[in-house]
Amino acid sequence: MSWRRKTLRIVRRIHLYLGLAAALYFMLIAATGVALNHRQLFRLEDRYVSRTWLPASYRPQDGAEVRADILVGDLHSGLIFGRFGSPIMDVVATVWFLSLLSGLSLAALGRSLHKGSRREDDPEPELIQTSIPSRKMSA
Repeated sequence: MSWRRKTLRIVRRIHLYLGLAAALYFMLIAATGVALNHRQLFRLEDRYVSRTWLPASYRPQDGAEVRADILVGDLHSGLIFGRFGSPIMDVVATVWFLSLLSGLSLAALGRSLHKGSRREDDPEPELIQTSIPSRKMSA
């Protein structure tokens, strides 16, 4: 196996796992973004979330419940993670960036694999002929 094919296989695997990890967080960002854009429709200002679902250090001044619109905004921005929010968002941005780079690398390597990669002594590739039978129109 050539070094290009090995590299392509490794990059494809990295891209897969980075993409899966980033997709989970991307779904969260998308869902909270929609909720923030339509907070009146979802009546987030009128809804409250019980403290049992939240980290103990998150907004202790709010008492037993936290207003849903504040929670969704903090979840969207990463503020719910407290002092770790900024580093967590930096890690997520790095994962997205690496996923983008690996995807671009896959596209570039994939193209280079198909151009001029066949050796002189390799046999010609077999072509599979397919045809769709035509339907005869009856009059």
